[in-house]
Amino acid sequence: MSATKVVALEDPETFLSKVFEILDSYDFDRFPEVFATDLEYQGGLQKDEGLENFTQNLKKQMQIMPAMKTSHSRFKNDITNNTIYSSGTSTAIFDALPDSPSVTIPMIGRFDVVTDGPEAGKISKMYIYKDRVPFLPFIQKLPGMSKR
Repeated sequence: MSATKVVALEDPETFLSKVFEILDSYDFDRFPEVFATDLEYQGGLQKDEGLENFTQNLKKQMQIMPAMKTSHSRFKNDITNNTIYSSGTSTAIFDALPDSPSVTIPMIGRFDVVTDGPEAGKISKMYIYKDRVPFLPFIQKLPGMSKR
């Protein structure tokens, strides 16, 4: 049996650039390009089983906080077996708060990549670790987030 080449594992930076371009654009229709249908996601307090649940939870978050946009960059990627470990930063941009700065924090991620079958090259597990506390004072000021 010949080994299948998985581009995500051969060029992790290009692959993760695409993943975060899709995530940061909130183009939900493109999620199946990079995520397996049985995606397991953990990030902060959010845990989802399945791509559909992950997508629905992000849509709910965007309804609550539509004025917060994100961007991500990486400075190091390592591969062990079929897993990409990535270190970088996450930036939150608060468009609705013109006097507020963007906030950049360190982030690490673990991305397990499917290597065979119809979903080869897609992420089956995504674990994102970042300290979201620096975002909180700004999130609380967003329209719709203040206490009534």
